[in-house]
Amino acid sequence: MAPLRKTGHYVVTGEIELISGTRIGGSDDVLQIGGTDLTCIRDPASGKPYIPGSSLKGRMRAELERELGKITGNEPCGCAQRDCPVCRVFGPHKNTRHELGPTRIIVRDAFLTEGGQIELKTESTNKRMTGGAEHPRTLERVVPGSKFAFEVAVQVFDIDRDFEYTDPDGKPVHDADGILNVVYHGIDLLEQAGIGAGVGKGYGKIRIKLNDLTKPPTRTRRPVIPPN
Repeated sequence: MAPLRKTGHYVVTGEIELISGTRIGGSDDVLQIGGTDLTCIRDPASGKPYIPGSSLKGRMRAELERELGKITGNEPCGCAQRDCPVCRVFGPHKNTRHELGPTRIIVRDAFLTEGGQIELKTESTNKRMTGGAEHPRTLERVVPGSKFAFEVAVQVFDIDRDFEYTDPDGKPVHDADGILNVVYHGIDLLEQAGIGAGVGKGYGKIRIKLNDLTKPPTRTRRPVIPPN
C-alpha cells in the first residue's frame, strides 16, 4: 500500500437529548439481594451516567449497514471494497489486509450536561394463554430530558479523493464531502433508531442537535522544553 497523507480533520459536535427513558447498560457482575438487576453505566469519577463512544459508533455502523444493504450475517461488514462507505469510514471488520487506510472517525464518550436522574422500571414476561406476569426484574433507566455532549472527529486522507457518496439531495460528492456525508447519514440513522437496550419497547428515543461543522486550525508546533 502506498504511503498515506492526512488532508483534513473535522469535528462534529452537538447534543443528544433523551426523549424517552434510556437503558445504557452497565456492569452487573455483583448481584445484590433486593437490589437492581440491571444497572446503568456510570462515569467512575462523577458517578453520573454517560454514553460510551463505542456504543454510539457501533449503532451508527449497524444502521448504515442496514440502510445500505451491507448485512450478510451476524458480523459487521468487512468486504474492504474501495466503494464501501461502511468499511472506508468505520474500517473493515476483522480484515487486516486492505488498502482503505485507518478508520476515519473517532466517536468520543458522551458525558452528561443536564439531567441524568435514574428511574427504576420493573419488567416482566407475560404468559400468552393467561396474560399473567412472570419473571419480574428491575432495571435502571436515565430519565427523559437528560442531555449529553456529542462529538465525532473525522479525518480525511489523500486516497479519499476518488471516494463517492451522495448528499441529502442525491447528488454525488467526493473526497471530504463524501466522507462527511457518510458520517452525517450515520448520525441521522442513529437518531431514527435510538440508543441503548429495549428500543423495541419504547426505550432510547433520542433527538440529536448538531452545531456547525468545524475544521480546527493547524496548531503551531510546541517547542521542546529542555530538561532542568
